[in-house]
Amino acid sequence: MGHPAPQEGESEVIVSLADAAMHMYTAAIDALPFPEDKKFHKRAEVVLSGMRKLRSALTEAAGRSLSSPAVLVSLRDVRRCYDDLMARAAAAPGSSLGQQLYATRIQAKLSAHEVANGSGLRADLPDDLEAGETPNDEEAAKVTDIIASLGGVPGTEHQQHQEPEHHEPEESHVNGWDESFVADNAG
Repeated sequence: MGHPAPQEGESEVIVSLADAAMHMYTAAIDALPFPEDKKFHKRAEVVLSGMRKLRSALTEAAGRSLSSPAVLVSLRDVRRCYDDLMARAAAAPGSSLGQQLYATRIQAKLSAHEVANGSGLRADLPDDLEAGETPNDEEAAKVTDIIASLGGVPGTEHQQHQEPEHHEPEESHVNGWDESFVADNAG
C-alpha cells in the first residue's frame, strides 16, 4: 500500500517545519564546545540524532509524487549540514568508528550499501554505526581496514602523520613562565 497523495500546500508546511528545525540545529551546532572538550561528542550526537530524523522525514517527503523543489532544497541543506557536523565529529578526538566511517565514505562519494558490499559487512551496519551502534571486534577490524583503504578520516591527516615533539623538561619554568618570575611576583 502506498502513501496517500499529499494535500495542496503540504510541501510548504514541510519546508517551513524543516527550516524551523534547521534554525535550532544550526544554533545548537554554533554552541557546541571545542572538539577537544569532553562534552563535544555527547552534545554533537544529540544534534546528529535529531538531524537524522529530519533527514529521514525529508527523504520520505521528497519521494512523494507531489513533492516540490523546495523540499529537495531543504533536504540538500540538511544533508550538507549533517555531513559537515559528522566530518567535524569524525576528526575530533574520541570519535566513534561510525562517525569515522561516515566521513570517510562521504568524502569518497560512496553509499553505505557500497561500503558494506565492498568490505564484507552486513548491509545495515554502516547506517547502524552512524546511529551509534558498537561493532563487534570482527566488524571493527573490517571498518578500520575500509577507512584506511579509502585514505583515512578526512581532517585527521595532521593527527596521523605528526611526530611527537621531544622537549627536555625545563625545571626553571612553571606552566611556561620562568620560575623566578612566578616566585618574585607571587606576593
